[in-house]
Amino acid sequence: MTDVKEIAYKRYQEWLENVTEESKEELFHLKDNEDEIIDRFYKDLDFGTGGLRGIMGVGTNRMNVYTVARATQGFANYLKRYKDFPSVVIAYDTRRNSDLFAKVAARVLAANNVNVYIFDQVAPTPLLSFAVRKLRTDGGIIVTASHNPPEYNGYKVYTSDGTQAVPLYANKITSEIEKIDYFKDIKMASFEEALNSEQINMLDESIFNDYLDEIEGYIRSLNPKMDKKPVIVYTPLYGAALKLVEGILKRLGFEYSLVEEQSKIDPSFSTLKVPNPEEKEAFELALKKAKEIDADLVLATDPDGDRIGVFEKYKGNYVSFTGNQVGVMLSHYLLSKFSEFSSLKPDDYIVKTIVTTDMVKPIAQEFNVKIEETLTGFKYIGEKIENYMNSGRKFIFGFEESYGYLANDHVRDKDAVIAAALISVMSSEMLSEMKTLTEYLKDLKERYGYYDEKLLSFTFEGFEGTQKIKRIMNKMRKTPPIKVGDFTLKETLDYLNQIEGFPKSDVVELRYSNIKIIARPSGTEPKIKFYILVKSSSEQKSVKLIKEAEQAISEIVNV
Repeated sequence: MTDVKEIAYKRYQEWLENVTEESKEELFHLKDNEDEIIDRFYKDLDFGTGGLRGIMGVGTNRMNVYTVARATQGFANYLKRYKDFPSVVIAYDTRRNSDLFAKVAARVLAANNVNVYIFDQVAPTPLLSFAVRKLRTDGGIIVTASHNPPEYNGYKVYTSDGTQAVPLYANKITSEIEKIDYFKDIKMASFEEALNSEQINMLDESIFNDYLDEIEGYIRSLNPKMDKKPVIVYTPLYGAALKLVEGILKRLGFEYSLVEEQSKIDPSFSTLKVPNPEEKEAFELALKKAKEIDADLVLATDPDGDRIGVFEKYKGNYVSFTGNQVGVMLSHYLLSKFSEFSSLKPDDYIVKTIVTTDMVKPIAQEFNVKIEETLTGFKYIGEKIENYMNSGRKFIFGFEESYGYLANDHVRDKDAVIAAALISVMSSEMLSEMKTLTEYLKDLKERYGYYDEKLLSFTFEGFEGTQKIKRIMNKMRKTPPIKVGDFTLKETLDYLNQIEGFPKSDVVELRYSNIKIIARPSGTEPKIKFYILVKSSSEQKSVKLIKEAEQAISEIVNV
């Protein structure tokens, strides 16, 4: 701890001597707060496979103009190792300082002779991926902290295929960033001068329209039955997906109502605890609106527009679906559509992460297509799709339990806009058959088995929290529970060792009969996550298995 304190205070002093007067004032107010100084300066903000993400403030372990500029200089240096005049697209969401950080990134890239395309308005993550691919740039940056609380912001890097940088590339970018001094090694151009010299180029409405054309074309190619459409309530949760979700719903002829309070830019997310469509609390205003207008379907996207949550009216009440359940329904729906056209081949595939429901496996087997699995994180799904691009294998659908979905070939990241369209047309088809999505899911369970899943997340902040998470992972590896309920441990998979078909990762999977427990530290938050996956012959038995797994996890965490 002494070394950590010395490092933190040395950096604190260095920053006091080099930052702007405004930043200096913020640091000066910390002079008597040892814990805060240590937390802000004991390390650099990690540039992981999720890029940067952290609380905004002055310090090496915070999101600010200095950490953004340093990361961007490292990215520029990485790009210029492979190309003399690379190009990058920059997007940003609705959070506080997102536009500022985006402009800082643009100024650094321009000063390094990198050609920059930057959106002239907020834009969601899938549109950034689309723009990278359409403009054929060498990379992309989006300033966002996704569904984190309002005090957070982040910075994600994309490679030339529109996929978020996987470890192979993220590690190389990190090594470049680590060489850079915050105050000596960063080049910075004037934004206005770079704009005038066309080193920086603004992206306007046309890229939004191109994206919507692509999605509309895909949806119409499915030839969905649209004679009975759901009435929809939609909330963007103060986010950047509003324009595009509205656009696609209008194009497809859906009747929808917005949650007006959450359809404006408000970086404080005033009506929400957390702008996360995985949380039922985030739907409070949307459900109130749904009841007022008797809506059939309620949709919510997160602030950067890559995740979507769903409620449906069923027997007079509004019921929610998990990310796994929506993924299963969309998988079956798309396979059914492609099967109607006789366009499925045995090597066509669906991609899911290892922590995502296994219920899709018997469905894929019935349609005689493959399931491909990846580590947690949609970047791995994007990488898998890209790797199969020229193989003749058709990508059908990709999804993860954390409310992320992708169909079509237009992007390489989860896309809540095309998901909103697919969920809406799937609901239309069910209504045309006098069925709800709830009943559709029930039919699938009766046909393929009672799969159930649960995510447990534990937050351990600061230096002590980091050490606690390491102890938990060590226990998973060395002394995992031998029994969960009546089931004995059959196999431990440690992804830090070489597991065939997977890159190394700090993930441990415990396999029991009909139960899986998977643990992984979050790459973007001070959390460790446990995923429980079970299968049984009834809903009641699945619930029992989940509870037994939860008890085992409780014992693991208390180290």
